[in-house]
Parts: sequence; C-alpha cells; structure tokens
Amino acid sequence: MNPARTAELEPAAAGDHASAVRRFFLGAGLPVFLFTAVGVYEAALLMVIFGPLDSGWLGELAREFKIWCFNYDPRTGGMEWTSVGMMLCEPLFVVAVAAVLWRRALATQRWVASWRAGVAGVVVASAAVGSVAALGWPSAAGEPLPPFPGERIRTRLVPPAFRLVDQTGRECALADLRGRVVLVTGIYALCSTACPQILLETRKLLDSLPAEVRAQVSVLALSLNPEYDTTSLMAAVAAGHGFQHPEFRYLNGAPTTMHGILDALQFARVKNAETGVIDHANLLLLIDSEGLIAYRF
Repeated sequence: MNPARTAELEPAAAGDHASAVRRFFLGAGLPVFLFTAVGVYEAALLMVIFGPLDSGWLGELAREFKIWCFNYDPRTGGMEWTSVGMMLCEPLFVVAVAAVLWRRALATQRWVASWRAGVAGVVVASAAVGSVAALGWPSAAGEPLPPFPGERIRTRLVPPAFRLVDQTGRECALADLRGRVVLVTGIYALCSTACPQILLETRKLLDSLPAEVRAQVSVLALSLNPEYDTTSLMAAVAAGHGFQHPEFRYLNGAPTTMHGILDALQFARVKNAETGVIDHANLLLLIDSEGLIAYRF
C-alpha cells in the first residue's frame, strides 16, 4: 500500500475508534451493557439462593457461598435476609441510576442498535460467574493427590486431662478413649458461620471413612461458650447434623474448667460482650491411639 495513503488512513481509524468509545459512554451502549450484565448476575445469584443444594459440586458451592456470605445455617435453612436483600438490590440501584442519567439516550436511540453492548454485558457477567463456579470445580477424577507429609509435620504433644459431660448427660474422659483416634474441635450452639461448616466437614469426613476405620474414631466437640451451651442445646446441635452418640460427643463443663482446657489446647477465641458472638479459630486436633496430639489443622 502507498505509504502516503496509509498515513491518511491511520488518523481516520483513530478518529473512528474515539468516536465509537464516545458513542458507547454517551449513548445507550453503557446502560445496555449494565442492564444485561446485572441481569445475568441477578439470575445467577437467585439460583444460588433458592436452587437445590443436592446437585453435586454446584450445590456444595452454593451451600458454602451462602454460609460465608449470608450466615446460612444448614440445620434450619435460615439466612440473614438483610444481607441477601442488599446483595440483590445494590446492582439494581446502579442500574436505576444509569437509567436516570442516560434516560435521553435510551429514549432517543433504538436499543437494538446497541446489541454489541448487550452481548458484551452477557459475556463479561457470564465470565465472572463462571470464574466463581470454577473455584468449586472438583479436581479431575483419578488425579493423584500429593503424598501427606505425615511424619514430617507430626507432633507428640500431651493434651490436658479432662472429664466433661456430653450432650446425653454422660461423663466423658479423654483417658477413656485411649487406643482410639480422637478428633477434637471447638464449637458453640449459637454459632451460625464457622461452626456449621466445621460440623458439615466433620460429617463428610466420617462418612468417607471405611467402616472398620470409622469404628476406631471418636469426635469430641468442646463448647466455646460453656456459660450458655446446655445439654439440650448440645443434643439439638448433634442431632441436627446427623451425629450419633457415642461416635460424636459435644462436651461442656464448668466455665472455669472449660476455659482452662480451651486455653491449654490453644483454641483462640474472643467474645463480643454486646452481641455474644464468639470469633474463634477453626482448629482441629488429631489425637492418636497413644493419647498424644499428633496433628493440628
């Protein structure tokens, strides 16, 4: 091509590009982009909130999303509907503002002329939703897991001795479980965030074990709120998550005793005096058949 002709075309192309960008922002392009993107977002969010939770990995992803974003309680199905409403309404507010600011462009221009902006909105929103869904995509079947560095990270710490009362009113001493593998964690009955997730994962872990291995495992859940957790509350929590006694024991005792045990096991926790909410570490201890703390997770 003639160099002179090329030089003439380059400014024209740049001008066309600038004109297209200007039309997008000042015309109906931007609001149409927002409308379609928000439409995809709202549809995906409604599917997460009201969709079935038993649909494989997508259901598991939806459950975890609701637990962390809306304080979803798997036991009751309850959620913080204020948070749900805010997450649903905030994008609609942005769309409403865009509709007001671009009302003249929307009134004078045919929306079909901005179909590219609509397609772009669908693509961008779908890519964002797909990226979130990809986080919950299971690993490829048969993909070998890296070897567990068991001996390298293993400890041999002596746990404090204790004798507490479980959800059935029976006494339970750690020493009585010598010869078994014991999983120890900390929860409290009113927790609606981390504790349901801990119990859900514990339930899944037990269900994944072969029967002969599971028969040698005990789970002890120590109360992080001994002043409030009653036997009836603890029994309701255990039953609500499908745990059976004596495989799962929810333990409590005198507050001073419980706090001493929790401190000795290094369960970090801070209680909000006004709300009663306890911020705590999601800690799991594995005690081996010799009665020693082998692993901390």
